[in-house]
Amino acid sequence: MDENTVNRTKAAINALIDIEQLWIENTPDYKLSTQELVVLKKRLERAMENVSKIYEENKVKMQAAEDEIKKMHEGKRKK
Repeated sequence: MDENTVNRTKAAINALIDIEQLWIENTPDYKLSTQELVVLKKRLERAMENVSKIYEENKVKMQAAEDEIKKMHEGKRKK
């Protein structure tokens, strides 16, 4: 993976951690204030954007890896 992918992964993880913290702070009723809802929206958008970019930029590599693993398993079954 390149540096951009690593940085986007970290950003997505951090956004998800922020989201989790919002839920923890609002347990057990999970009633977010207006301000917390805005923060939640921004964090979700950040996480989705970064995850989408990571996926799109690495889709070909990930598919190739998946195909390679399938071939390895097929080879083992034939033996």
